Amino acid sequence: MVEFFVSARDFKKGIRLILVGRKEYMDQDTADFRAVADDLELCSTGTSTHMDAQVIRAGNARVPLPVLSHIKKIAVSFKRDRLRVQIEAGRFKVESYSLSHPDVELKRIGTRLADLPVNASALDGLALQKLFSAEELAESGVAARVLAAQERASSAIESAASSLQEFGVPREAVAELLDAHISLHAKVLKALMAVPDGN
Repeated sequence: MVEFFVSARDFKKGIRLILVGRKEYMDQDTADFRAVADDLELCSTGTSTHMDAQVIRAGNARVPLPVLSHIKKIAVSFKRDRLRVQIEAGRFKVESYSLSHPDVELKRIGTRLADLPVNASALDGLALQKLFSAEELAESGVAARVLAAQERASSAIESAASSLQEFGVPREAVAELLDAHISLHAKVLKALMAVPDGN
């Protein structure tokens, strides 16, 4: 379990910040609550915020954004200055309000290795898979975005190959062209993100 007390004002503000601009990715993205010492970090793909907290049980929890959105809606009923938050596998609790969801999970405490801007392109998502392992992408909470990018790429390859069929351009040639472009973009991302050479 992760448990902490936090300013109601900071908590509501942090949730609003995480949810901004995520309509397209609401069903894919998650938010991580990392509570250690006297700090609560709330982060999601491309966004992170810190706030002071009285941490009772340190830990890291991952919450689907629809759960966070629901918490935001009921947050107006929280009239206290400080809120007690408890997160355990399958459950998110604020004061006496409890919400069950099978995808609320406890994670090991660590840093997010891979990240993307909130409005990242499919090309950005595809480039990440050149830089990080599947496990690292999953741990960082971006695996769903990468999978969605792969599906878009596959559809685009099929469409292009179909259009170029009369010119004798095989599907493999289209796929190789896209892969080469993804590799070039991955080099740019690697430099921007300062990814270690081991990845």
